[in-house]
Amino acid sequence: MLLATLCMFVTSGLFGHAVSAEPNNNWLQSNKMELSAHRGAQVAAPENTLESITQAGLLGYGFVEIDVQKTKDGHYVLMHDQTVDRTTTGSGMVEELTLEEIQSFSIEDKDGNVTDHKVPTLNEVLEEAYKYGLGINFDGSKGKWEDKAFVDGIMKEAKNANVLNHSFFVLSNQSIRDQFNKWYPEATVTFLGNALTNVEADIQELKKYNNAIYTTSIHNINEETAKKIKNAGLKLHVYKVNTDETYAKAKKIHPRLIETDVIVP
Repeated sequence: MLLATLCMFVTSGLFGHAVSAEPNNNWLQSNKMELSAHRGAQVAAPENTLESITQAGLLGYGFVEIDVQKTKDGHYVLMHDQTVDRTTTGSGMVEELTLEEIQSFSIEDKDGNVTDHKVPTLNEVLEEAYKYGLGINFDGSKGKWEDKAFVDGIMKEAKNANVLNHSFFVLSNQSIRDQFNKWYPEATVTFLGNALTNVEADIQELKKYNNAIYTTSIHNINEETAKKIKNAGLKLHVYKVNTDETYAKAKKIHPRLIETDVIVP
């Protein structure tokens, strides 16, 4: 494993063509440890871009974490912030801009350099993820997950792209999560738990659902609490794994997913 502080450039020509993957119905039962690229492979492309998904597939990540919002004219796009100001050459609230307006802006990288990338639609991203067999971590802190129409549209696109059975939904608001579970009881859900202070209650909450995974920061878990989570029959997803030290800690507890901004397979 290498940190992204190393200079790296990845091209599709170097890695060849990806093999299309079938929907993975058994990902939650697997004991395989995989890396999840936070907002896509930021080591190789700007966050939440189509290229960040492509590079995640080429580099060998197992999952990508994405942020979904809806435009003024009803299109789903990837955008972390409520506005496009930080990551594009434009300005304004996502929900107050049309898709055409948003895609007229160019993506800026972390250093503020203007790139050729545009804000992608959810459909483009999910189809690209499917090509590489990537699972999807939907961050439910963005967008209107309390709105059934908003949720239904996302679920329809995920189903059409054949990634719904290889996805999970991070919904930390309990009422929103419970409502989502009533609408889609077979979907895998989670929330941002704290295994050091609340592991028993977190486990009890997650066991309410047909399919769930325990999510916590690598800073809020240890080997003892990881064992409790596994003994409860839950797979583990740790995030904020961005150093050699935290990666070594994560490997010791062998989670199902390790979410990172900078570590590459």
